[in-house]
Amino acid sequence: MSKIRRYGAATVVCAALALVAPSASAHHDLGFTATPSPTTAGAVANLATYVSFGSYIPKSSVTHFAPGALLAHADDATSPVSPPPQNGDEVGSISASSDLWTNGCNGDEPQGYTLTWIEPIGSGAPTGTVARMDATGSFFGLNITKKAYVVWKGSGDSANASAHYDIVVPDMPDEITCSTSTPEQTTTGYGYAKSGGVTTTRIVGKNPSTTGTKWSYYDFVDTANATHSDSDSFSVT
Repeated sequence: MSKIRRYGAATVVCAALALVAPSASAHHDLGFTATPSPTTAGAVANLATYVSFGSYIPKSSVTHFAPGALLAHADDATSPVSPPPQNGDEVGSISASSDLWTNGCNGDEPQGYTLTWIEPIGSGAPTGTVARMDATGSFFGLNITKKAYVVWKGSGDSANASAHYDIVVPDMPDEITCSTSTPEQTTTGYGYAKSGGVTTTRIVGKNPSTTGTKWSYYDFVDTANATHSDSDSFSVT
């Protein structure tokens, strides 16, 4: 897997999917990987993304999917994959590590979130939003839910000029993260949605239909309003 790393105040992509779990002791400005499973062109696939935030605390993030990758829409009639998930379906999970004030800022510790499909999308979504997922976790009796939006970028954007999907998280859980934290997370987006822990035939996402090298990008804004970005490539066979 080849990759480009750019460290410093401007670095690019979050959230999503074959698990990648580098050592929790290895931290730097930003590290990002994206791995689909299987890698077959046009296949329904899980996607695992790993992000290491170094010593920065993210307050918002965007994962820019590779052009050609397909994600479900809340509107069944416009969804490019069918059948799409239904309200309440499990569509992924997040395994994270950070230092939280809920434990008195006593060092990084593991956390887990469940990604749930939400319909209707509701108000306040970014322009171009076609679906919504909520990430929910519980820490020391405190329940945290953060919204993640699937946004269609029909004309591309500054990260990727070709049309693609973004996963936008406008509010990361920085309010419960200690300043001494070195956060990281692995997000697994399911190819097929689950209901009650049982895999369904409802499709969340598919690989690009063409073979070759594909690029994904990730960027986040930290609590000092600096932007960090990274990119990663994978092969579709």
